Amino acid sequence: MIGEVRRASTIVLVIAMTMGCTGDDGSGAPTASRPVTTTEVVAATTTEPPVSGRPLIVAEQGLSAFPDPIDPLSSLGGYGVVLENPNPDLMATGVRVVTRILDAAGTELLVDSAVLNAVPPGRRMAVGRTLIEPIVDPTQLDVSVEVSAWIVPASTTGTLSATQVITEPEQGGGLVTIFTVTSTWPKPEEGVDVTAVYRAADGRILGAESATLAVVAPGADVPVRILLLSPIPDMAATEVLVGRGFAAQTIG
Repeated sequence: MIGEVRRASTIVLVIAMTMGCTGDDGSGAPTASRPVTTTEVVAATTTEPPVSGRPLIVAEQGLSAFPDPIDPLSSLGGYGVVLENPNPDLMATGVRVVTRILDAAGTELLVDSAVLNAVPPGRRMAVGRTLIEPIVDPTQLDVSVEVSAWIVPASTTGTLSATQVITEPEQGGGLVTIFTVTSTWPKPEEGVDVTAVYRAADGRILGAESATLAVVAPGADVPVRILLLSPIPDMAATEVLVGRGFAAQTIG
């Protein structure tokens, strides 16, 4: 009998100890363990939508074909495309121009492409080249233009311009266009696009030729020469358009 009482007391003690391990809020009643919660603070972020401008305008285009003065059985020619940026405060950068040269029936004779660093706000820029490929009766152009990005220029007063433009016969044949490029940008411009557009007396575009200037320093006068393989019949005037350097695509 005494042994049974001791065993009962031991069992009660074990149960009491087990219940005590579940927690005690001071009232003597067991309490369940509470889950631990954490709060994570996430910083708010904002993403600005890409800037979008009005599409560039193909303001002018033209082409010509004429016999090769060295080989009369062959032909030469040229084409030019003038683009205009209608946006007063946005610059078109990474401009890709694809020009399809067609005959009178719309058959594709040649596809040419060019990439411009930029077309500044409210300004014009051009692409084109002399055609030496054996194409027959080119009569029209089909032009498509793609802009990689629209950027607000780093300066609203910086300009690149061409002055003292002269096109004259080159010794040994062909023509040469000579001019001077000046810059009012605060920093040197590297890889500057320039294009000479050749026109007839009535203003029609007969062709164009482009070049890239290694660097144009602020305030400096940079002499430029663009060579043409052959004289262009009926050419009466030359217009030189100046674009931007590589920096236009990154810092504006």
